[in-house]
Amino acid sequence: MPELPEVESTKNVLLKIIKNTKICKVEIFNNKLRWEIKDTVKKSLTKVVLKTPYRLGKYILIPTNTNKTILIHLGMSGSLKIQKEKLVLLKHDHVKFTLLSEKKETIYLIYNDPRRFGFIDVTCSDEIKLHFLLRKIGIDPFNKEFNHLYLIDKFKNKNVTIKSALMNQKVIAGIGNIYANEILFLAKVHPLKKVKLIDFQTMKRLVYYIKYVLKEAIKNGGTSLKDYKSPDGKLGYFKQKLFVYDRLGLNCLICGSQIKMLVINKRSSFICEKCQGE
Repeated sequence: MPELPEVESTKNVLLKIIKNTKICKVEIFNNKLRWEIKDTVKKSLTKVVLKTPYRLGKYILIPTNTNKTILIHLGMSGSLKIQKEKLVLLKHDHVKFTLLSEKKETIYLIYNDPRRFGFIDVTCSDEIKLHFLLRKIGIDPFNKEFNHLYLIDKFKNKNVTIKSALMNQKVIAGIGNIYANEILFLAKVHPLKKVKLIDFQTMKRLVYYIKYVLKEAIKNGGTSLKDYKSPDGKLGYFKQKLFVYDRLGLNCLICGSQIKMLVINKRSSFICEKCQGE
């Protein structure tokens, strides 16, 4: 599933290419995504101009010049593709935006999603935080108010594991399974540790590595496993820098112990028992 770094990398490519383009046509080939794409999407977007895209957690938001904002969630396997010439539609291309740049060049923005767990919607720009998907979204890890004190307050007296807490989108927006594994390894925290038992210094260390891991992943264009590519077709290279995720049976890059796997809330958790303790 695309997580914060993949969504940020996608947004960065869109920012360079689609800002100030005009939507000439919207074509929906399959509206049966996680939630059905509304019929009003075509009408409300035709002939609008796209403004500066931004990210909120795992969501891409593209404002327009008409107080409408396009909301895109990539789900488990979704991606956005940019094509400028020789348009070739693939099997799982569900939505196509035909755009016209300021230089009068035709650009195609295509939403592809094999598993169809993603979503595209249009909402009022000044009511974006009221959208049902964003009403309860947690703080962004790069928000200046995100620090150890925030986590201490959110985790106080909670009897949940730190792995589950990091992936709770109502607490922190954007962290998924890949990066939760990496953050916990570098912070030397066992994924099954209850958050109410985490001390002050460890909480500070967690915040540091949350920001560090996400920034490093963004620098490397995210993590390409099965489906992810940025809109310009480039792979993310953070996979080469993973310490534990998807390294079952391999040696820990720090201590040489064998990487083990646990299943927590039906998600794979990769750990070094020596580095992360119990």
